[in-house]
Amino acid sequence: MRIGRDQLVAGYPALTVRAFLRRCRFCTIVPETAAFALKTATAEATVFLRELASLELIESAEHLPMGETAAYEITTRGNAFANASAAKPLLRKTAESALEQFMERLQTVNADTEYVYSVESAVLFGSMLSEAERLGDVDIAIELLPKVVEGAEYRQWCDQRRYAAREQGRRFRSTVDWVLWPKEEIFEVLRARSRTLSLHGIHDLAELTDVRYRVLWGNPGRIAGLIPGGRPC
Repeated sequence: MRIGRDQLVAGYPALTVRAFLRRCRFCTIVPETAAFALKTATAEATVFLRELASLELIESAEHLPMGETAAYEITTRGNAFANASAAKPLLRKTAESALEQFMERLQTVNADTEYVYSVESAVLFGSMLSEAERLGDVDIAIELLPKVVEGAEYRQWCDQRRYAAREQGRRFRSTVDWVLWPKEEIFEVLRARSRTLSLHGIHDLAELTDVRYRVLWGNPGRIAGLIPGGRPC
């Protein structure tokens, strides 16, 4: 998916909406979260979320957090928007170079004992699987798994990563950013500020039908189970 820098979505610049959806990809969204992120009143944030829902970028959450009257979760379409590019189409050789560098970073991440998560699976999908010379983004879906069973050790390890990031100058703008950092840091390392890569969670592909993909990393049988409507190539 591509977006225009001058495009408006739900009354806000598309790049602002993209940044908001990226921050909320792993969490339940409530009006107060949107108000903080957009620096606006809760009433205006509520309208904003309703408009995102009408665009099918978010949907009502199955369970409301305590004390909340409205809550949302990002949709597959919303995840695609969160990863949308505002850059110009790519040459294939540029995309191939970006993919090669991504694979090098993936192996580096998995070999690094400091991270809480490792990349269990990675699949390529989208325009790069076509024969076109001019491409959109390099679309990659990844699955992260914690290196330890979730419990006291897991929580302590996550806190270590958060404190380490803060000591290195990372500013957490909200509790949500703080909580999600152990996962988000993997996405940041893998993306490496590239405008070419568009990273998704592998479960974003679960609801798609007839989606072609190529396994880059992981067990093909396991991946096929995660993408029941997929066609490996």
